[in-house]
Amino acid sequence: MKNKDFKAFTTGETLKKIRISKKYTQKFVTEGIIGQSTYSKIERGEVEPTYSKFMSLLKRLDVSPEEFNYLSKDEKIDTREQIVHDFFLLNYNDSSDLKNIQTRILTYLEKNNDYVLQDVAYICEALILINEKRDYEQAIIYANKVWRRLEQFDRWFLMEIRLINTILFIFPIETAISISERIVSILEEYQSRESTVLLNNIQINLALQLIRNKEYEIAISHLNKSIVRLKEKQNYYLLSFAYIRKGIALDLIGETHAHTYIEKGLTLTKTFDEPKLYEGFLIEIEFYTKKSWPQ
Repeated sequence: MKNKDFKAFTTGETLKKIRISKKYTQKFVTEGIIGQSTYSKIERGEVEPTYSKFMSLLKRLDVSPEEFNYLSKDEKIDTREQIVHDFFLLNYNDSSDLKNIQTRILTYLEKNNDYVLQDVAYICEALILINEKRDYEQAIIYANKVWRRLEQFDRWFLMEIRLINTILFIFPIETAISISERIVSILEEYQSRESTVLLNNIQINLALQLIRNKEYEIAISHLNKSIVRLKEKQNYYLLSFAYIRKGIALDLIGETHAHTYIEKGLTLTKTFDEPKLYEGFLIEIEFYTKKSWPQ
């Protein structure tokens, strides 16, 4: 539940709420960053801080940009961002969840224009078509509606990358690989938690695309990088994907120790108590290796 004491609608109001809650003086918050008189005007909403000053103030207040954004939201923004948040947590193989999100989006769009939510609605439709009808021909029509907007951008930021990641598998393999490699090069420049999560997801999915394209050594190279990061962060869920796909790639180039990675991945998956995920892995392994598991 949101703390009503923090419900604010301007940068200055939110900064003031945070400062007062921590019992900090304006002098403490502004020292070495900005003039106190200028800061007073910011809190009163008379001026806006520059980006660099704003970031320095947040650092002094020990508040991240994400937390500040959360604290400054109004109800309308909360509704929109909650939909986006819920969408990226979905199991995209579950059509009922996708339809629920799609309904929420369409209700929101009746009163608001929003490019991102319109993209998400198209993505939901594409995924539903694949889940229920295996209709990739129609699904790519909706995926292309999203792609036509995003391909015009000079640079993709994290939101665009997250959207693209959900539809990559719908595109022809060469296109998907090209886009994924471009995304990986962008994300490797970032140092944030969110970018690392995205990088791991996309690199693991890219590895599967490379396997489909018989580029096994390149797939293994990407997976090795992901495995190091995932073990460091103890992200065992994604690590199971990385192990299994590395095992598949190793099997396809004739490496005898391939089974050890597949078995590691399946063993990890059992700990998650997600039988559908386990079954999905068995299908994926058999499809690519032409071998039944467990052996």
